[in-house]
Amino acid sequence: MTSHNEPKASPKVRLIMLACLVPLIVVTIAGLFVLWPSGPDKELPGGGPTTNTAEGTTDTKVTVTAVDASECESGESDPMVRADCTKYTAEGNGQAGSLYVTPDALKAGVDVGDTIKVLDFTQSPDRAEMGTDYVFIDFDRNVPMLALAIIYAIVVLLVAGVRGLRALIGLGFAGAVLFVFMLPAMLDGKPPVLVTMVSASLIMVIALYLAHGISTRTSTALFGTVLGIIITGILGAWMTSWANLGIAYSEDGYLLVDTTDLGMTDIIVCAILITGLGVLNDVTITQASAVWELAAAAPEMKLGQLFSRAMRIGRDHIASTVYTITFAYVGSALMTLIIVSAHDQPLWDTFTLGDMSVEVVSILVCSIGLVIAIPLTTGLGVLVVRSGRRPPRQPATTVSTPVPAVPGGETIERTSAEVAGVSDGHPGPESEAPAGPAGPARPTGPMDPAGERPPMTRREARKRDQNR
Repeated sequence: MTSHNEPKASPKVRLIMLACLVPLIVVTIAGLFVLWPSGPDKELPGGGPTTNTAEGTTDTKVTVTAVDASECESGESDPMVRADCTKYTAEGNGQAGSLYVTPDALKAGVDVGDTIKVLDFTQSPDRAEMGTDYVFIDFDRNVPMLALAIIYAIVVLLVAGVRGLRALIGLGFAGAVLFVFMLPAMLDGKPPVLVTMVSASLIMVIALYLAHGISTRTSTALFGTVLGIIITGILGAWMTSWANLGIAYSEDGYLLVDTTDLGMTDIIVCAILITGLGVLNDVTITQASAVWELAAAAPEMKLGQLFSRAMRIGRDHIASTVYTITFAYVGSALMTLIIVSAHDQPLWDTFTLGDMSVEVVSILVCSIGLVIAIPLTTGLGVLVVRSGRRPPRQPATTVSTPVPAVPGGETIERTSAEVAGVSDGHPGPESEAPAGPAGPARPTGPMDPAGERPPMTRREARKRDQNR
């Protein structure tokens, strides 16, 4: 799955890389078996966002069939008031009934023809107390989400071809590792950080080789990612403990801390590791590819020059990826930023309190691991790619045999091939008997008893050059 024209590492280096790769795979597989969740799937209190503990209630999909806002006063804009005075009718499974729409959903806009997810109280004893048949949960987004996923897959396949297909398969495998092994194992009480490390190792090995092929270049990127993940994990654990980030600030955090054996410190470290896995995988494979392409384009380039030029690419990648990490976190915490910006407090206090402190630590830790991984991967790649470089062939040397000076004071040298009577596949001038105005033809024949041929004339030299 790799190009036959790319530079190859030496057999010794390939053997060393294999000796490091095999233990990594063996330890990962062993950790997978040891940490595999053994208990039943853990159910958290309260069910889920689409369930209700009331007897007889179920979640289903309905279609809005009518909206009546005649009881609302003209110009009324308060969502709380409009939620009480607007009457909705919905139909699901062939049964029509009344629908209660929450104020936030009403503000977003619920119209006739919309398919929504609801709690069905039609068979519940609490139907009379609720005063409605259905209660709005959320919009049904199955069709637009599936369409977007299909468009994404098509774009990747059109641009990246077979490699894009392998990357999509690797992405699916990564999702399976997260939802089949990592998350259930954490809920089952297994050590969260150890589970995350095993999951990250398994995802890296399969996804990298599947997407980029089995080669020393991919192995270099893999080892660079492993080193970056180790640095990120150690730094994240130390900083999380030092900054006392093990406090639950959100409802989800309270739920996990109160109902499971998970601690917020472990959850934060695991989140940092998974985030770092994505960005590190990006920069390490890019740096390894840059080193290999530069080495293929300029095979004569020395180690220092190759490292320097590859790091120019790496520095640009550092700048852009650090921005990517920062803006990704800002986007995920945008609602929190809007709220805190409305309060009159110093900016430093904003970034060192609550959830924002967790986000800031995650950004900085992942960025540090990213910055360190780039020169490590580049240096490792330079050593690997240059290990297989063959020394240039030395040109064949010819032995020149001096001949006596011609009668004009000039000296002409004969090569060893000419001494033998052959030059570039043509008979030497001694085998010919040229004649012309320059003088009589020179006799041909064996050398004289002294072992030397007669001196070459200028005509013979010109004839030799023409034959060449």
